[in-house]
Amino acid sequence: MGNKKALVIMLSMLFAITAVGASGYYIFTMFSPKTEAAEPTADELEELTVETEEITTNLLDDAYVKIKFKIQADSKDGKEELEKRLFQVNNTIIYEISGMKTDNLKGREGIVGLEKVLQKKISELMLDGKVVRVYTTQKIIQ
Repeated sequence: MGNKKALVIMLSMLFAITAVGASGYYIFTMFSPKTEAAEPTADELEELTVETEEITTNLLDDAYVKIKFKIQADSKDGKEELEKRLFQVNNTIIYEISGMKTDNLKGREGIVGLEKVLQKKISELMLDGKVVRVYTTQKIIQ
């Protein structure tokens, strides 16, 4: 009789410890800060990016800009789709930039803002992937 009682106590303690451990793990994973994915290597970036041609367009304030981008897709399929939709990508870029003034494109904030807008707009065009990041590789305003 004493062995049964000891077995029940041990199994109860084992269950309690397992339940506390599982609960702790769940809480830790749900509320711990999410870490960003590691930056891709240069070779991985090359496999996932598409470069636009140099685009020249006028701005609202009678200046013009020459600009070029590298667009990073989330997958190889996404890159292939970007390559096929490059004319639409260029069109989207021209639409967005031609509605801006010189001051909107100046400085770091202007470039980052444009890159974020283009990332969202170009991703909306895509069916098989999405744009992870847009890099401005050349910009001249005159």
